[in-house]
Amino acid sequence: MKQIDYALARCMMQPGDLMAFGGNGFISSVIKLRTQCNVSHVGAILQTNVPTVEGMNINQVIESTSLDDGFAGVTINRMSTHIEKYDGEIWWLPLGEAARTRFKPGIFFGFMLDQVGKPYDAPQAILSAIDYLPDNRENLDKLFCSELVTAAYEKSGLIGETNASEMTPADVCRFDIYSQVFQLKGEEKELFPSGFAL
Repeated sequence: MKQIDYALARCMMQPGDLMAFGGNGFISSVIKLRTQCNVSHVGAILQTNVPTVEGMNINQVIESTSLDDGFAGVTINRMSTHIEKYDGEIWWLPLGEAARTRFKPGIFFGFMLDQVGKPYDAPQAILSAIDYLPDNRENLDKLFCSELVTAAYEKSGLIGETNASEMTPADVCRFDIYSQVFQLKGEEKELFPSGFAL
């Protein structure tokens, strides 16, 4: 794993790249403990160098999350806002060369944009991390973070057929499609530390 400033990373990011987050709150801590991984949330880069009315270019991340205004579901945010305000660690996992050749960006964009505004699926998110219960039946009417990214990766050719409703943030980080891991923010941590402990 390498550490890199977002100012350097932002111009190298591409649509489909994974963004992984390790929050410091109670729910994030439970997720990390349950999955034996420092990641509690994931999103994907949707677009890069998007011009704004202020004359700036921004990178967008799409994710299913809870916002301060009370909305919980699929939304598009500025990556720079996460870098500035997120309480915890942030990693960037760029797609590898082989994965990039299979990637169908038009299908990825179309699927992701169709999901914007769908509500967050808390019950399925909880059940996905409890292995001794029966598997969730895949249902994309509501979406939790890793379910959204997994479904988009499957539909755009990055991974084979899978049950997106059973995927945790740790599972998404384990997909064999990334070239490396860069940490953008927070205390230096590996995604999957040996002798994991909170």
